[in-house]
Amino acid sequence: MQYVLSGGGKQLRPVLMLLTANAFGGAVERMIPAAGAIEILHNFTLVHDDIMDNDATRRGRPTVHHKWGIDVALLAGDGLVALAYESLARTQTDRLIDVHRMFTECILELCEGQALDKEFEVSEDVSMEAYLEMIRKKTGRLLGLCTEMGCALSGGSKTDMVALRGFGESLGIAFQIQDDLLDITSEEKVLGKDFGSDIKRKKKTFLLIHALEHGTEAQRAEIRKEMQSEQISRDGIYRIRQHFEEIGSIQCALTTVQEYIDTAEAHLDSLHRDISTGDLKNFLRYILKRKF
Repeated sequence: MQYVLSGGGKQLRPVLMLLTANAFGGAVERMIPAAGAIEILHNFTLVHDDIMDNDATRRGRPTVHHKWGIDVALLAGDGLVALAYESLARTQTDRLIDVHRMFTECILELCEGQALDKEFEVSEDVSMEAYLEMIRKKTGRLLGLCTEMGCALSGGSKTDMVALRGFGESLGIAFQIQDDLLDITSEEKVLGKDFGSDIKRKKKTFLLIHALEHGTEAQRAEIRKEMQSEQISRDGIYRIRQHFEEIGSIQCALTTVQEYIDTAEAHLDSLHRDISTGDLKNFLRYILKRKF
């Protein structure tokens, strides 16, 4: 567990929670345990995801199961969940029961999202609607928890919490689509994981689903042929990426990311004017510009 938590990472989720709390005038220093709980929970999902996806590297280092084996990695992930709840319990708030419920509901949806992701790997046809719901649960839900908890811990109203959860989930969907893009457009040393790992694992990403929905019959046939290879080569990944470019899947993904960012910003604009959302809007701009 120490190996996992010392691996660095962007720390975006705890930062997002604390920025939300600050926007509502909350005592940020009292919320550090809750922010820590969210980061620990995020790391739990990474450890178990890496096992299921058989990824060899994470953040430029060997994944836990590659370093110590699957049994140890499973135990490490389970232990991280316990640590997350322990950290959450140290949060000084009279809303701890509500926050505990939010935290638990989020974990359940994260598991549902991961289950859908694995199911989609062996499904012939996955609609864009189904994909977007999957990433809402797998990625958007945790960012929604960050903003909803930050609001709740700072005394925000239920209406505020709904708006902030919508902000976080929209941001998370944009974040995941951007991850799909970075998987085939960023270098390994920048990304910190294998180039084209989604394609190698035959994952149904935004790009693949769009290409199979909008490509010509010949393009779709060539993509399916590459994806059906027992082991997809690096050259095969480049050929698939070329199809994504020609079909317009990459441009569509970029456009969709911007649409979800706009939706997230609209949720912020729906809040009362005396709530300072400047830092949260800057966070949106950072997400748009990230390279890893």
